[in-house]
Amino acid sequence: MTTALNRLLAAPLAGLLAAGLLGAAGGAPATGHTGDDRHDASEHARTWAKDQVLRKGCRDYSYRYRVNPPTDQAWGLETFLVAPGGRKLASGALSDNADQKKGRDTFTVCRTSTRPGTFRIRAKLTYYDGFTAHDGWADTTRFRLRRR
Repeated sequence: MTTALNRLLAAPLAGLLAAGLLGAAGGAPATGHTGDDRHDASEHARTWAKDQVLRKGCRDYSYRYRVNPPTDQAWGLETFLVAPGGRKLASGALSDNADQKKGRDTFTVCRTSTRPGTFRIRAKLTYYDGFTAHDGWADTTRFRLRRR
């Protein structure tokens, strides 16, 4: 599970990665991402979650992730939890500076703000090859939060 400090550090770093402001070598700024190279990142990133029980109050619900970018340079994984009705419910950020390439993270969900059903996790991977940023979407993960 990502600690509070890692979460605090990961979100701004992932934002910088996505904006193309971190350089891959020597602290030099990276070139901006043009958006022309969007691709399927399913071979480089994956999320998954077990079906769980939607409990009273606000609780953490875990999911697992794996990132395997084709380069050894900076990477960031943005995750988005989508509720059964299609509403975006929560998000998270993981990065090479604060997180392992494989691990577990959580989304905090309050039962009063959602309903049981099938939830989706969308994951966007951004990585660098030299000073060029690449990004793409991993396959969508589906899992159920059910009433007891």
